[in-house]
Parts: sequence; C-alpha cells; structure tokens
Amino acid sequence: MATRRDRGKELLELARAFFRLMREHEIANTTRLKVSGPLSHLLNLLPEWRELRGGKRSGKRVAKEPSFFTVADAARDLNVPICAFLPTIEHQPLTAPQRETLTLFSRWSLANFARRDDERVAYTSDFEDFEAYVTIRKQVHTLAASQVGTDSQFEPDDADVIASIQGIRGERFQVIRVRGNSMAERLHDGDRLLIDMHLRTPRNGEMIAVDRGHLGRIIGYWRREGKRCYLDKHNDATIDLGAPDDFRIFGTITRIVDAPIRPRQRSG
Repeated sequence: MATRRDRGKELLELARAFFRLMREHEIANTTRLKVSGPLSHLLNLLPEWRELRGGKRSGKRVAKEPSFFTVADAARDLNVPICAFLPTIEHQPLTAPQRETLTLFSRWSLANFARRDDERVAYTSDFEDFEAYVTIRKQVHTLAASQVGTDSQFEPDDADVIASIQGIRGERFQVIRVRGNSMAERLHDGDRLLIDMHLRTPRNGEMIAVDRGHLGRIIGYWRREGKRCYLDKHNDATIDLGAPDDFRIFGTITRIVDAPIRPRQRSG
C-alpha cells in the first residue's frame, strides 16, 4: 500500500504565496478579499495571518490540500494565473517591469524589421516626451540704427519668442519634438510643435498627438468612423487606434514653433 506523501512544506509555500498575492490585491484595490473556509485554514499556518486576526485561529481545523477548483477560484478572484501560487523556473508569471521591457523590445523589433511600411509606422513613436518649457530665442542687435557707436552697442540681446504665445506659461500649451519622418513632407525629424492641451475633441482632418500607452506616441490627422478611430499619416498610411478607451488624446497641434534649416537637396 502506497504511503501518503507529506506535503507540509508545499502547503506552507502555497499559504505564503496566497497571503502575499492577497495583500497585494487588497492594497491595490483598497478592499478586503473574502477568504473561503479551505483557504482560511491554509492561512492559519502563517503567523502573519493569525496576527491580522488578532492572534486567533479561524477554527480548529487542520489545513488540508486545497482542491483544484479552490485554487482556481482564488486565482480568478485575485486576477492572477494559477501558476502565480507556486511558480517554477519553467512557468513564471511576468512581473510588470518584465512586461514593460518585453513590450519595448517588441515595439523596437517591429518598428525596425517589419516587412511592410504600415507595420513599421504603427510601432514607431512620432514624438518625444513633453518639454516642460521650451525657450526659443532670437538675437536682436541694440542700437543697430545708430550712426555712431562702439562695438558694445552691437552686442546681441536674447528675446523670448515662445513666451509671446498666449497661454504657454499657463500650461495650456506644450511643446514636443518630432521623431522620424512619418509625417513628411509636412513635418520633419527635429521639428518642434505646439500642442493645445484644451483641444482634446478634434474634428476630422485636424492634426493631433495621441498616446497609445505601450504602443507609443503618434501624430496624425484625426478621423473617426462610428466607434472606430484612426490616424491618417501625411504619406497616406493609416493607423487603426481602435476604440476611444484604447488611447489618450494629448491635444491638437496648432503650429510649428521651430523647424531646423536643412541643406538644399539638388537633383541629379
């Protein structure tokens, strides 16, 4: 007759994993998780669980091996895969930093090695993070009209150009720097654009900036057809944004505030 295997250590590890996941879930959702009888008996193995309950055991029953469906229900309530309770080297749930790293690598791979142009465009961010406040200066020469003067009279002064745009200091506007040439010949890499953060309900055809989370930030012409939203590129490519809950509109692009002078390209 086969002897029953002692699973005391495994039950203790299961109790620790469940307790940790339960506490993380309660902190994230600011709600207490209702614990079933079998899991409550399992948690009794932990002094930290007994401390939460005032040092008392919930009943006198000894912890038994939980059934598959007990563990499956717990995983569903905690919104985690079953393997999260006893992860192994072969099967471990991804952590948030690991998922973010893999997502960024996937985006980079698709943006650089996709076969079709529209795939490359879809996984490439069009602009960098907001610049908190960008000062674009021009040089003006003092007393330049004077008939007689010294060199010191011709020293350049800095004049703040972008501050003259009404609302720039009140954070209604933000400046972004274009990355890539997916909007050429309208926009080019390195151009600085002004975004009106108050204009977040664009009309079809307006140029906007959109954040798609892990899929990147993009610029394009807004188009909505029913419940689906799209961004049309200047080069006729189209990106399907999906439903309004799948992205966030930063605002409407109102002007180019800085465009580097590029060398003239002569044909032939």
